[in-house]
Amino acid sequence: MSSDKNSNSGTGEGSTSERRPMYYGETPRAMYYGGSSPAAYYSSSPYGSGYYYGSYGGSSGGEDDSLMGQVTIARMIRVCLQRWVTIVVFIIIGFVVSFAVFKVSPVIYEARALIEMRMRRASYTGVQQAVIETDLSGNMNEVFNTRLARLKSRAVLEQIVTQYRSDNPSSTVTDSQLIGTLVKAELTLQRMSRLITISIRSTDAQLAADLANAYSKVAVAFTSDQNKNESEVAVAWLLSTAEQQKRQLDNADKAMLDYSTENRLETMRREVELKKAALGTLSAQVLELEGSVATSAEVKDALEGIQGNPDRFGSLPSSVPRGAEIAAAYQKRQAVKAEMNALLARLTPNHPEVKSKEKEIEVYTKEFADVVARSLETAKANLDLLQRQLALLTPKRDALLTELTELEQKVIATSLKIEQLQRERHVEEQSYQLLLKRKGEAELAADEDTAIIKPVEQAFKPTKPVLPNPLVIFPAGPALGMVLGIFFVLVLDHLEDKIVGISDIEQRLRLKVLSVMPHVRRTKREQLARLVSDDKFSQYAEAVAGLRNLLDSPRYHEMSKVLLCISTQPGEGKTVTSCSLAQSCAQSGQKTLLVDFDMRRPRLARIFQKKPGEFQSLPHILAKADPKLFDSLPVQSGVPNLDVVLSRASSNVNPANLMGSEVIVDFFHWAREHYDRVFIDSPPFGIVGDVMTLSALVDSVMIMCCPDRTRFQPVKHASRSLTEAGARVIGVIVNDVDFGRRNQFSQSDYHYRYSYRYTSRYGAYGYGYGASRHKKSGASKTDKDGKPISGSAEQPQGEAASPQTYDDDLTPHNVSRQDSVDASIADDE
Repeated sequence: MSSDKNSNSGTGEGSTSERRPMYYGETPRAMYYGGSSPAAYYSSSPYGSGYYYGSYGGSSGGEDDSLMGQVTIARMIRVCLQRWVTIVVFIIIGFVVSFAVFKVSPVIYEARALIEMRMRRASYTGVQQAVIETDLSGNMNEVFNTRLARLKSRAVLEQIVTQYRSDNPSSTVTDSQLIGTLVKAELTLQRMSRLITISIRSTDAQLAADLANAYSKVAVAFTSDQNKNESEVAVAWLLSTAEQQKRQLDNADKAMLDYSTENRLETMRREVELKKAALGTLSAQVLELEGSVATSAEVKDALEGIQGNPDRFGSLPSSVPRGAEIAAAYQKRQAVKAEMNALLARLTPNHPEVKSKEKEIEVYTKEFADVVARSLETAKANLDLLQRQLALLTPKRDALLTELTELEQKVIATSLKIEQLQRERHVEEQSYQLLLKRKGEAELAADEDTAIIKPVEQAFKPTKPVLPNPLVIFPAGPALGMVLGIFFVLVLDHLEDKIVGISDIEQRLRLKVLSVMPHVRRTKREQLARLVSDDKFSQYAEAVAGLRNLLDSPRYHEMSKVLLCISTQPGEGKTVTSCSLAQSCAQSGQKTLLVDFDMRRPRLARIFQKKPGEFQSLPHILAKADPKLFDSLPVQSGVPNLDVVLSRASSNVNPANLMGSEVIVDFFHWAREHYDRVFIDSPPFGIVGDVMTLSALVDSVMIMCCPDRTRFQPVKHASRSLTEAGARVIGVIVNDVDFGRRNQFSQSDYHYRYSYRYTSRYGAYGYGYGASRHKKSGASKTDKDGKPISGSAEQPQGEAASPQTYDDDLTPHNVSRQDSVDASIADDE
């Protein structure tokens, strides 16, 4: 809902000629509500030079404070479509700049010569490169870059100037000019090859070609001279190194000879052999003695065993002393014992013969014992002798073994040391021979006059300039202009800070969109405020009815009895929206009260065409602080079920003092008791503090918003301030949306569209926001200029309107994006 932007009604709050309160005039100091911090946001106003909105601490989460703001694809597309003319201007400027650059830039020619670089690495490390070999295992890029850096040195550039003077003696170009041109020369290694391109650029085509050819010749000569110098250096280094290596070889021979002489390795080896032989003999003797000792000990033990008990006599070793005597004595005893046993078989033990035999046995037993005793003494003497001999030989053997072990270890250590010296000498000899070989190679390389750079192709005089390049300049200018244009419009859009779409409200402000009011073309503001009553079936009336149904829904019914509609700046349509909602609620049968709390600049009296003598002024009644006088305030509006409480500006009553009194609370109690629905029209938020007081007394607050006019920061500040003050902000009403234009409210998911259709015997007609309109027979309503009024139609005389039907797309788009509320509209007349 709003008039055209160029009209005087719908966007303004009245003519500029009438008396204005101080906050609508040009004031040198900003006026804002609450806080001691300075105002942070400035907005232009049609009522004066401008006013400020109070600042609010902190920034909302997710906001981008950069120069361009939050950059998204959707925002870029939207801004580019809105400001495409600016971008086109930047593109044209870019093209003009490109053309100027093309005309002003000097003409540059480029000549190219081609050379081949055969990269071969020097054979000697730790010294300057000299002798070259074809095998290259290093980093090719590093080697090439090193070579190219040498070819760009100051010495090479001076040689190129000398070569150029030699090739072109008649040239008048100064040396400084030649050096300046050569400094900008480029040596480029072609990919996957060993070819190098020499590029010379100059305003003189012939000069560029001559310098490129001179560069090629100097590169060949410089590399050849450098190769020779490095080879000579290498030869000298090889000579000194070979002499040093020869001295090291002689020292190795002398060290090996001295060590061998000092340690007498062969003598020690012979001593080892002799000691091994002596050790073997001595070890054999010790083993033999140990065996004899063992045998003697065994014999002694056997003799000791049979000395006291002849019956234990068995076989004895052959080495037993007196073994034959012992055996003979034992046999005699055994023979007499056998005879006695034979007699015992026939006679009693006491028989004389038996007793005689027993005495013989005793005699032979004593004889056996004497023989054994003599043999035992002999065995003990032999054992003692053998043990003494073994005790003498064992230490000698152990000492000889120790000496042999030490001698063998010394021989091994001496052998290893000599082998180590031999290996070192071998290494020194190999190094010496290798140096002699390389010295010969270096001498051969020094004698060869071979360059590693060869010319491949000479430079020719160029016929076409390379700069300025129109294929680069002309596309680059418009492209850069387009980028700068997009950047400029994004910055401009961010600095303007205007709300342009529902996403700004729902995503950035975190507020719900209650309704989207269509743009209505009118000439007077009073017509807009009474449009709901004058043309109940207009597009705007249907949108207001949809918002009314939303507020009557179970979700909002308990919080929408007393409603406050505010705006952040004048001209956003809060007064007209309050009037329209009040009329719509009254038409639905609700007893409704509309209160004009804009006591500094009241407007409702003019809208409802009430003269000062026809009503009691709200601020004057409130100033009396008598609640009994409240019944005299309501006046008939001309709309059934709708009463209005009007105000009249006066210099005798201070609205700020009234807002701080208890009578305001009493007035709201009175309004709640006598009416079903109460709508409050207040001053704009931020200019004065009335809204903060009223927001604490009402059930809910609705904020007005106009696309491309309402700014983001004031709405954010208002929402936060009201919420912190305890008010309930239920959402935003988007006003004055022209769905015939391309904008964020007529595209994508936010396309505002609904249609309904009347059926009668005269046919059917329908219209929709964003849809084509169907004509109906009969004349349509027109304004004073003869133009048809949108959304109005006359019925044929004598015919009553048939019951209305609705399409499926009536509710979700124009009523609310929060709830799917049934938005059926009945004929309330």
